[in-house]
Amino acid sequence: MSVFTENPVLYKEITTRFQLRRQSKANRIVIYSIVGLIIPLFYWFSMLAIFRDSNAARDSYGIFLCVLEVSLVVFLTPAMLASAITLEREKQTWNALLLSRLTHSEIVVGKFIGGLIPTLIALAVFFPLNVVAACVGGVGLGSFLLSHVLLIATMLLYGALGLFFSWACRRTQVATATAAGTVAFLTLGSPLALSLWQSTMGYGVSTSTINFLPLWSNPYYAMAELTMERNGHAEVATLLTIGSLIGTMLLLVLVIRKLAQGPKEMSA
Repeated sequence: MSVFTENPVLYKEITTRFQLRRQSKANRIVIYSIVGLIIPLFYWFSMLAIFRDSNAARDSYGIFLCVLEVSLVVFLTPAMLASAITLEREKQTWNALLLSRLTHSEIVVGKFIGGLIPTLIALAVFFPLNVVAACVGGVGLGSFLLSHVLLIATMLLYGALGLFFSWACRRTQVATATAAGTVAFLTLGSPLALSLWQSTMGYGVSTSTINFLPLWSNPYYAMAELTMERNGHAEVATLLTIGSLIGTMLLLVLVIRKLAQGPKEMSA
């Protein structure tokens, strides 16, 4: 059985996440309002801003990527994945899943990809606006491709973090809180450290943000350097993309290897 095709775990994750009848009435109202009202209005006002002039279009492109889409990736993705395994434990179906004929890779990859689907759909909503803003604002093809590769790599890393905490924690609330705390540390820790560094270095020493290497791990900073600075440093986005992909692979391999413990995992 393929990890990506004919995977019942992946199929179950996709179907259960998008069955509106399983949602409460309040949630369905919110979903219908977003799809039918908020998204069209957002497109309308965004198009007005984009076609105002080329500078406004380029600024809009940077705002879409750096503020809105990065925020979706770093906050929505781990929240979706943090419950992937803990819910199975709480419903007491996790051991049965481990004892099934599915391989550990099929279970982990199925949970992982299924949890990424909501974020991918949210990013797909923005993609046409990104294309229009990039064309009107004169964004280069290389910068356009790198910014979206960085966005996907960040989504994969933060999703893998959420899945790791879902395995490491016993309860959904604990896993979600731990993932949220980690995200807050990764996104807010480096700017706070930068402020402390700049205030303690004193005069006569270069305190430019580009010289503060811990800030290179912040997806907001990397995306801002790439999309909102005229002469930004693309190497920051490149290195963060590579690091995010490596981190994703390490976290997924770690979870798969832990599941291979068999009885030790099931008794934990």
